[in-house]
Amino acid sequence: MIIILALAWRLAGVRSLAFMKRLFKNYQNLLKAHIDYLLMTGVLMIFFLLFNHFRVLPSPLVVFAMNVGSFMNAVGFIALAIKPDLSQRPTSPFGAVMTGFGLTTIGYAAAWSVGQAALRGL
Repeated sequence: MIIILALAWRLAGVRSLAFMKRLFKNYQNLLKAHIDYLLMTGVLMIFFLLFNHFRVLPSPLVVFAMNVGSFMNAVGFIALAIKPDLSQRPTSPFGAVMTGFGLTTIGYAAAWSVGQAALRGL
């Protein structure tokens, strides 16, 4: 939530402050990062509430993948907001962001399967 608030202030700053416009050259990617973090926070909350409701304890590996993946998901948008001409090839440093997508996918797929097992056990 702190990241979301920080990005919201940066979005407001880009609209009104010259030095913020120089720092964040691409407003759209900054906005995409903000929205992505909002969505990831919501999805994490939903899974937390579902696990809590069904009294399911996911493995630490699943929790790690969900959290780190959700955090890394929008890092690419922030990088592109700062440096829009950044190479986006998988072999470039930007390609490391793909790790976040992989972790997010693994974490939420595993969480979904844990939830499905909990429902079958009812």
